[in-house]
Amino acid sequence: MTTRRYRHGIPPEILALSHERDILRRRGQYERADILKRQIEDAGYVVKDNPHGAHLVILPSVEVDGRVYRTTRQLPSLLDEADTCTFSINILAHNNSEQTRRCVESVLRFAGGNSIEIILVDNASRDDIALWAEDLQLRDPRLRFLHATRTTGAAEARNIGLKQSRGRYILILDSCIELTGDILTPLQQTLANSKVGITGLRGLRTDDLRHFEESQQRTVDVVDGLCMAFERVWLKKAGLFDERYRYPRYMDVDFNFAVRDAGAENVLTPHLPVICHPEPQDAALSDAERTRLTKRNFYRFLEKWGNRDDLLER
Repeated sequence: MTTRRYRHGIPPEILALSHERDILRRRGQYERADILKRQIEDAGYVVKDNPHGAHLVILPSVEVDGRVYRTTRQLPSLLDEADTCTFSINILAHNNSEQTRRCVESVLRFAGGNSIEIILVDNASRDDIALWAEDLQLRDPRLRFLHATRTTGAAEARNIGLKQSRGRYILILDSCIELTGDILTPLQQTLANSKVGITGLRGLRTDDLRHFEESQQRTVDVVDGLCMAFERVWLKKAGLFDERYRYPRYMDVDFNFAVRDAGAENVLTPHLPVICHPEPQDAALSDAERTRLTKRNFYRFLEKWGNRDDLLER
């Protein structure tokens, strides 16, 4: 059992379960071993098997409204609950406190009379965003702050906020977006058309599912994830974001095609009053690594949708 490098922070009883599971697997008692694996996973750990045994990885826990869930899988979904507001505005923070604060404050500034909640998910930032958000939450109950203890993949982090959303409409904003006026009213007007699945600021079109170009036409194949809105009901029809997308590139493209596959069209809402500030690059990733991850996500997208020309706008 190769658990030595992971001993710090893993209780002895979990290590003992892993050791017992290794023995059962060597004896061919896989059914019992799978039961122990589920117990280990329910306790908040990933079991990764290799020829020398198993090693354990601590899963990120999530804190919501003072309650800690051991894993993101244990976080309850509110998607079956009734709407409690018009818009759930989902914003993701990860080591970009200044941008996140600017984005959140602009939403509050231009919310007007719209009934909103802001779902701010902190993906294990190492800056001061938690202190700022917790203080703001005390002063403005429209903000809900969710904190992941360890960094999760991009899609998993987004799904934390989506599962906790209770608005009729969901607006996903990248933290680089700054509102300069009311965008909720025009987005709601576009979404009043029952044929529309996703709407937003920028769009892409493709003729072959392999090359995407920015488009100003009203109907598009993809609405850019920097700013995209949809009815919450589409999360039940099309599903949440595919959590295999740990890196964000093509994650939004994949979701757009899931909504298209569920029977909707994606359109732009023109002239939204926003500023798109430059997106900060993750300093932990080299250019070569970003290219590799983007290419891997592209092939993942092609595996799912590469033969679905029937979903394209003509």
